[in-house]
Amino acid sequence: MGSLLSAVRHRLDQAYLDKLDGKINEEFWTRKSTEWLAEEHQISLAMQGLANANPDRIIDAVRIFELANKAHFLYVSQPAPEKAKLLRMVLSNCAVDAVNIYPSYKKPFDLIFAREEWRARRDSNPRPSA
Repeated sequence: MGSLLSAVRHRLDQAYLDKLDGKINEEFWTRKSTEWLAEEHQISLAMQGLANANPDRIIDAVRIFELANKAHFLYVSQPAPEKAKLLRMVLSNCAVDAVNIYPSYKKPFDLIFAREEWRARRDSNPRPSA
């Protein structure tokens, strides 16, 4: 995250030099510098949050994301008792109709699976499985 902050500051410094050299106009400088200063502030806040974070909570969050990421593989590769254990860990309830199952996830998995961009996506170039 420090390198991201450095990159934003470098962009800001370079644009300022371009402004002084007359390569960019005042309107462009004002707009971009405002954007980059806001981005710099957000990065600084995030870095402060990480510095003040409880290491145990960070480790727990990493484990939760790892489990969410591996849940499908674990489910299909394990025996029935382990599958049941995994389902009890991740799900609170399921609704069923004639064709579909609608899972209700336990916290914090509900937040992960509610975010479309965090869900697994089908490969845009599917290949036959081995």
